[in-house]
Amino acid sequence: MKQDVAHLAYSESMPMDTTNNKNLSVTEARNNFSQLVNRAAFGGEVTFIHRGRIHETVAAIVPADLVEQYEALLDQEDRRIAMERLADLEAGRTTARPWDEVKRELGF
Repeated sequence: MKQDVAHLAYSESMPMDTTNNKNLSVTEARNNFSQLVNRAAFGGEVTFIHRGRIHETVAAIVPADLVEQYEALLDQEDRRIAMERLADLEAGRTTARPWDEVKRELGF
């Protein structure tokens, strides 16, 4: 059963402390990859990965449930936007354009 974001953030057995997220270089993350994956999977820990002299954050190791919840939120927002657009079409506030016309305009 999937855990929700609130459970991940406030689980009594494995609290997720977002104030102390790790920030490691690519090399440090590679050298400790298995441990970092276990800490994400079983402890809810988030580890940011940076590289370069300016320590630009380029990736993160996060619990899979957190990503699934994020994707569900994106899907929910996409549905909301689609329903708004359909309502606009039905109410006559906008018009649909044929796909061939859009492709031609974009040079496809």
